[in-house]
Amino acid sequence: MELHEEPILYNDPLLRIQVRSFHSTIICQHGWHFHPELEIIAVRSGTMEIHTPAEVYHLRAGDVLILGSCQPHLDLRKQNQVVDYVVIQFELEAFLDSNMLPFLYLFQESLLPLVKLNALFRDYSELRKQFYTTVIELQREHEQEQRGYEMAINYLVKKCLFLLIRHDTEGLLEHNRSMNYAKLKLVFDYVEAHLSDKITVEQACLLVNFSYTYFLKYFKQTLGITFTDYVIHRRIKYAERLLLTEDLSIAQIAEQVGLPNLSHFYKLFKRVHHCSPKSFKDTIIARANETIHGRGG
Repeated sequence: MELHEEPILYNDPLLRIQVRSFHSTIICQHGWHFHPELEIIAVRSGTMEIHTPAEVYHLRAGDVLILGSCQPHLDLRKQNQVVDYVVIQFELEAFLDSNMLPFLYLFQESLLPLVKLNALFRDYSELRKQFYTTVIELQREHEQEQRGYEMAINYLVKKCLFLLIRHDTEGLLEHNRSMNYAKLKLVFDYVEAHLSDKITVEQACLLVNFSYTYFLKYFKQTLGITFTDYVIHRRIKYAERLLLTEDLSIAQIAEQVGLPNLSHFYKLFKRVHHCSPKSFKDTIIARANETIHGRGG
């Protein structure tokens, strides 16, 4: 089985999501492939098959499917048959606010292969209908780009996750009640209050009274990301706000978000947004100007 990584391209640096519609008769769209992003498929008409190494999913109009991060898969359809479907690929972390972090670990592959959640669609028709409707609405918002569509997409991605949690009567996405989120909130608050300063694992350990090694393991198991990556994520989110709301140089912003080494700041920013801070700012400002001048109505 030849397997390749499919590149995911984002048109909007603030929305870490790719939304595409297909109206296709191609028998095999991409071959066996994978990508770090989560994927949701919704079939509007026709039939198709999604193969994973462990299972084959037969999809028809109104069906939806979830594929987790780096899940190898192959999409097939019958020869000369037109299939109309929507594919959504996104970075989960980009759509979860700090107050939603307790839910992040529920969708990590280390706890549950997300492909197993498709059993919920099979067993609960109401969930399948609501999820399908939400995905189609998200695709429509992305395509039409009416004023405020970014907020709509953010809301609809979260609604998809909410529907899975709310309808999970099987306990697939069960909270680990032994995890102390009150303690972790002390860490979150510490990080937010010191984004301009040096943030250390040692100080975080003192706040929760954990050993160094246990804290790092606990944080990763609870949230699905390392403490270092979480701090980077919060610093870059802070940099986004400063880029769009303050008249500061890139060097000043890097200093203010606790990343005074300018080349390191550029490297981390590009790792998140795949563009420079200036390109990010210019893109957002241009889009805002288009909105002001009446794009989408």
